[in-house]
Amino acid sequence: MQQYKSKKLNRKINVTAFYHKDFKWKVVLPTIIYNYLQDKLQEQPPFKGFKEDIALYYLSLIISVPARKKDKIYKYGYVPLFAQALKDKNYRYKEYFKYFLDIGILEYKEYSTSAKKSKSFRYNFSNIKFEGTECVNFQVFEISDVNFNKKLLKEDLFNDCFSSCPQLCTWFDEGLHIDFDRLCYDMQSEFCYNKYNLNYNVFNPILSRVYNYWYSALMLKEQCFRVSRKSDSDNRLHTNLTNMPSIFRPYLTYHDENIQSLDIKNSQPYFMVLVLENLENSNVRGIINKVFNNNSDMGIMMQKLQQITSSKAFQEEFSPLKNAVLTGQFYEFLMPLFPDIKPFKVVSDSDGELIEYYQHRFYNSSKKLIELCEFKSKRDLMKRLTLQILYTPLTRPSKEYMIFKLHFPLLCECIETFKATTDESDSFKLFPRLLQQVESDCVLDKISKELCEKYPQMPLWTIHDSFCTTQSWFPIMETAVKELFLSYSDGILPSFKCDAWCKDCECLKVA
Repeated sequence: MQQYKSKKLNRKINVTAFYHKDFKWKVVLPTIIYNYLQDKLQEQPPFKGFKEDIALYYLSLIISVPARKKDKIYKYGYVPLFAQALKDKNYRYKEYFKYFLDIGILEYKEYSTSAKKSKSFRYNFSNIKFEGTECVNFQVFEISDVNFNKKLLKEDLFNDCFSSCPQLCTWFDEGLHIDFDRLCYDMQSEFCYNKYNLNYNVFNPILSRVYNYWYSALMLKEQCFRVSRKSDSDNRLHTNLTNMPSIFRPYLTYHDENIQSLDIKNSQPYFMVLVLENLENSNVRGIINKVFNNNSDMGIMMQKLQQITSSKAFQEEFSPLKNAVLTGQFYEFLMPLFPDIKPFKVVSDSDGELIEYYQHRFYNSSKKLIELCEFKSKRDLMKRLTLQILYTPLTRPSKEYMIFKLHFPLLCECIETFKATTDESDSFKLFPRLLQQVESDCVLDKISKELCEKYPQMPLWTIHDSFCTTQSWFPIMETAVKELFLSYSDGILPSFKCDAWCKDCECLKVA
């Protein structure tokens, strides 16, 4: 294994990256983990046939899996790893993980049949002695196992997204650049944590964020681009940009030109409106059939939905909500429905402007517990509340959903009809999947394809409900997107928000 020189900050190197010079595949993990493994390889030699490249890859999953799932926090830091996926990389995967447990570099939580969770692992920091404040950085190494790299590339690069939306994959190239040095300098506090407080008995979200932020930044810096799409799930395109913290945006350019995005405002409520207003549309029906797998009760469900939505009572109830969604004011529209939600503190910013802070309890499915969350405005709280209202299970509806239902009983009857189509315990998840599938059809399969056909020289990326391009192309893209939306939605046009990826508008750089 050969070490390559890389630019370093004036701090101790604490994270390591590995790659193969031919395939440019990066595998990263904390250097404290790498150093611990090196020591144990000498003290407790592994099994015959052990390959360090494969071991490093498996160990890196503890940081790479969470980092690819933006903002996801795993309970007590245990990351579920699917046995079949591990086996696909190497049939002797069990021997590797047994060795990891034997030397104390990992600890695990057993598979749960009731929760349908795979065996989960985390770094065993209790065995790794270190102290002080750690700031992440990296080293680069070459991995020599060519066949193993081919397996990684086959899984992560040659998937459905290249055939279904090549127009978006093609712009992940050498022109997409992150100013890594400036980002590290500006965000030193985000890349550091106090190791004295590293305690997994109560999960440490600060450590998780440090690793996730760093992993995302390094993958962009090294131009290790990953794109994936699963048609049988949310059908969304997942890339380095969708997993990237939004605070990284000012540091990202394409051939030295700033990037700008056009976001659909109130996107999930908007696609709900689009579905309910177009139940007889063949395209919408096709997506519904796909999501609900042509269930035998589909006919009854569609008949009931059409009966509800065609009534005068529904139209009178739905009209003000629909108007709020299409004007981008849905979250403001919700605020008066919850007068009991009041700020828990009010502070003045540097300009003397008062900022209201709110707290509210939400269930965290990753941690399997209810946690108290803080929001900088009531609008931000309403955004989170909207997801709870749309996606709450029928068996245990939230208090906020019941309040919403008092004001919109017929709309909630439609939502519940979607959620109760099957007898499965998780059938309530089909409704959010439907909205995500409609979003993907709209953004990926229709509008972005037509954009690329019309403007093949225009760089284009998407972040779920956002269209992104360079600053010079943005006016053209904005006009075209709105025109294409009118056609796709039969005139039900959402509101849009422009977001310049720089710290202020004066910093825009146009090539």
